[in-house]
Amino acid sequence: MPNEFSQNEPISGMRRNSYSVFRFLDNHRALLLLLLLFVGFSVCVPNFFSAYNITTILKGASLNAIVSIGFTLIFILGQLDLSVGAVVMLSGMVSIGLQPLLGWTISIVLALLTGAFVGCINGLLVVKGKINSFIVTLGTMIIVTGVMHLYSKGGSMAVEDYRLADWLETPLLPLLPPIVLLTLLLVLGCTIFLNRTPWGRAFFIVGGNPESAWLAGLGRDRYLMAGFIGCGLTAGLAGAIFAAGLSSMTSAAVLANRTLMTVLVAVIMGGALMSGGKGCVLKSYFAVLLLTTLFNGIGCVGLGFEVQIFINGILLALVVLYEAFVLYQRERIKGQRSALLMETIKGSVSDRNEEGVESMTDKDRFVLMCVAIVGIVAIVAIFAMYFIHVRIPVRVLSKPQEKEQSEFTPYALRGTDGQPYILPQKEVKNVPDRPADPKALPETEKGHWWDIEYAGWNIQKVAMPSSPGDGPAGKRIVLLKAGDHPYWTAYVKGFTVMAQAYKMETKILNGNWNMDLQAQQTDQAINERPDMVIFAPVDATACTPLLRRITKAGIPCIASNTIPCDEAMKYCLAWTGPDDWGQFRLLAREFADAMGKKGGYAIVRHMPGSSPFFARTYAPITELMEYAPKMKLLAMDTANLEAEGTMQLVSAWLTLYGDQLQGLVLAGDGFTMTGTLEAIRSSQRKDIVIVAAGNSKTGMDAVKAGDALAITYQSAEGDGAIAVYTAAEWFDGNTLPLVRYLPKQIITQANVDQFMPAQW
Repeated sequence: MPNEFSQNEPISGMRRNSYSVFRFLDNHRALLLLLLLFVGFSVCVPNFFSAYNITTILKGASLNAIVSIGFTLIFILGQLDLSVGAVVMLSGMVSIGLQPLLGWTISIVLALLTGAFVGCINGLLVVKGKINSFIVTLGTMIIVTGVMHLYSKGGSMAVEDYRLADWLETPLLPLLPPIVLLTLLLVLGCTIFLNRTPWGRAFFIVGGNPESAWLAGLGRDRYLMAGFIGCGLTAGLAGAIFAAGLSSMTSAAVLANRTLMTVLVAVIMGGALMSGGKGCVLKSYFAVLLLTTLFNGIGCVGLGFEVQIFINGILLALVVLYEAFVLYQRERIKGQRSALLMETIKGSVSDRNEEGVESMTDKDRFVLMCVAIVGIVAIVAIFAMYFIHVRIPVRVLSKPQEKEQSEFTPYALRGTDGQPYILPQKEVKNVPDRPADPKALPETEKGHWWDIEYAGWNIQKVAMPSSPGDGPAGKRIVLLKAGDHPYWTAYVKGFTVMAQAYKMETKILNGNWNMDLQAQQTDQAINERPDMVIFAPVDATACTPLLRRITKAGIPCIASNTIPCDEAMKYCLAWTGPDDWGQFRLLAREFADAMGKKGGYAIVRHMPGSSPFFARTYAPITELMEYAPKMKLLAMDTANLEAEGTMQLVSAWLTLYGDQLQGLVLAGDGFTMTGTLEAIRSSQRKDIVIVAAGNSKTGMDAVKAGDALAITYQSAEGDGAIAVYTAAEWFDGNTLPLVRYLPKQIITQANVDQFMPAQW
């Protein structure tokens, strides 16, 4: 007897074939987008398709790829772990902190145990405490971050043993250094475990259908515990390997946030469902590679980090919306019999995918097509921005400017505030003899900070590239800047103006205050083989391996803005920037005079890890110990230059110390000044003496209004210009000073008008 649906078989076959195409595109979206993006960048972007850059992408993806293994496992179980970024940082700190005492092997093992311990705590609270994993891991994220800051004392840690770092970077196979091979082995091993073993497949059952898991005798609690411990282990391993690769670790929270967000986006893009029961480690790895390739390509184009954030947000929004729609569809058809579904589509046979989920409806296909179209439009927009970018002339100068080039003098260039970018070097730094053991001295003595304050003055540099001696015109410079901030906008302005005056080409890469990103951008800069790298480090200590990497590649490098540690100065021609220590010693004396050289004071510190974190704290402390010993330090802490955080911090101090607190030293006069003034207004204290690092519009307005006593003058535009000026001198064949400072000046109500308008 003929099948009652036989007349519809051709239609059903067409629907089946159509659906199989959409299902293939959906299941392999991360890999297909990765291939599309890679081919597009390879065709359109210079220097992208090279062995070195491919290795850079693979290395850059390793940290997030290892973390994504455990994160995918947690998603499969229908849970969430927000603590992975904090665990990465804590484990990295543990491995670096213990390495000098225990060696790499034991310190890495202990870092792994640290990650597993945090994962175990998360699992116990979720399983035994019956607390939602979002709440649990949000809490452990905050606690682990606090422990990491206590362990590192808010700074960074580094070791001078680079053997493991060099081995991890050296390719054992073409394009595949050990760090990449380790990542691939972990990804493939976990993929096989989840998909080819009964224990691995049980994770999908537990996460996708807890009732079925219970009926099948699978211990849900055991699998949840294993998932959280596994997630902690992979995060711990990632942190230890990342720290070993840099021989250092930073305490800046940006690394944790970026790791969490990148891994979250990648795992969702790889097809894992937030509701559990679905996920693939290999697809998550492809998604991590996709995001790393995207960021690398955008950097090669020369577009800023803000474009990366924008595209990252678009991708996350699209994928989350699509997954939300899929979940809605599943809930809508839950419990319906497939026979009834077949009748609703006029006799055609319903398809089911490998997980047993009903086939896509026309609505599903339409949504998927919309997502694909928007994704393609986003990719096209990236390349459109590139072509617009390359059409903007970089070196073209008008004829009058070319005529003036012969008469050009850098001392004639002036900033927005009318102050000259460059002044002839008049001051000779009086550098005292280095103590035999600076660290043995108390922190309140100047000698304790000798290696930081006078970094680069007494160091034996490694062999440096020789100057071509043919002048700066036509030379290509890559600026690796620390991050985004109004100060850095002004810095780039001065940098660009000076480079155009010398007819030099420039490219700017933004590290966004993240050592992981700046490490990738360092490799990217090396791949482009510029004539000079100007390096403004995210972290004064952790930058040492990056400067070393640039020098080993034979590229001359000048450090700028935040002074690197003494060890890092071995690997750069010179350093240019503000004399933070010298300026704050002058500011401290102005501060003490206004307070009658007595009374209590507190210090709002800079971002942890940066050189101002130390200079703008211990320069005033050590200076006041000598100049005004009756003054008492009551408190010091950082609010990460944030207005709200500073307001809360200062308000707490005003409440705690009352009239004892008579003065405040601020590491910045922007958002920090805003938060401080708000706290003082709320407390109705008008007797507080405020000094700060400057000189933003906020700070100068506060000085002019009498709300602040004094600020330092630090020309942001001059900071960028002096780095280019020093590079031009080197291209001319001149001998560079080891350190070139910006001019020192204290701004008070008496002279503030001559420094207006503000540069930022």
